Formats: sequence, structure tokens, C-alpha cells
Amino acid sequence: MNRHTLLLAGSVLLLLLFSLILWLNPAGSIGLWLMQVLPLLLTVPGQYRRQPRSLQWLGFLLLFYLLGGILQAFNPLPILRMLGFCLTALAFLMFVVLLTLMKSRKPQSSTES
Repeated sequence: MNRHTLLLAGSVLLLLLFSLILWLNPAGSIGLWLMQVLPLLLTVPGQYRRQPRSLQWLGFLLLFYLLGGILQAFNPLPILRMLGFCLTALAFLMFVVLLTLMKSRKPQSSTES
């Protein structure tokens, strides 16, 4: 399985985790869910087309998702706390995969006329 496929699968898992957290959280709202999901959905087409700019934005977003997972890990409800740990682990793993993918890419040479 290549790294691009892992990133797309991770993005889908993040979307599912956010949906599950919304469904289980009594204080969850559709607005909060949209604020978490829309930025991720905007990067998915670029991930599919393997555009470097989308991958860079995904890395930036993953740091916020990592922070959100850490905050969710302190939730008093045990199931939401477990989902917070899962969200933290998934965001961290996706960030590591993204870093290795970006590091292995060959830099584009700028040719001047």
C-alpha cells in the first residue's frame, strides 16, 4: 500500500471519527462537525491528484486535529475519551506518513529562460 493511499484512507477515517464523536457527544453540534470536516474535505481532491499544495495544507490541518484529539482525550465520558486517543493517534500517524511522503518527493527544479 503506497503512502498516498494511506493518507486518503486516514482522511476517511478522520471523517468517520468526527462523525462518531458528533453522534456520541451530547453537546455536539452540526456546526462544530462542519468546522472540523470541511477543511479536510477541501484537501481530499488534491490528495487524490497528488498535488503538493494540498498535501502541505493537510499537514497544517493535521496539527489542529492532533490538538483537538488531545483535548478530546480529557473528556469525562470514557467512550469519547477513547475516541480522543484514537483521533490523536491517527492524526499523529498521518502526519508522520505525510512528512515521509513530502521528504521523499523530488524537488522540482526551476528552469529559467
